[in-house]
Amino acid sequence: MDIQDLKQEREYVELGNLLHSQGEYQKAIAAYNNALRIDPADADALFNKGETLALIGNHAEAQKLFDTAIAMYAGKI
Repeated sequence: MDIQDLKQEREYVELGNLLHSQGEYQKAIAAYNNALRIDPADADALFNKGETLALIGNHAEAQKLFDTAIAMYAGKI
């Protein structure tokens, strides 16, 4: 992964955050998915996607993402 990929990944996360804040949850999830295609190990993108999924009622998938992100934050993955 080069610097351009990292920039693009960050832009997708920021877009996801913006869309989430505007209530555009499906679009936010799509933006987080784009970010995660570039960097599957981005704990912030996983956590943010989990928050969005929880808001639309997909609690089981959200919990999986929270668990993975927390393990990453703790350095266990």
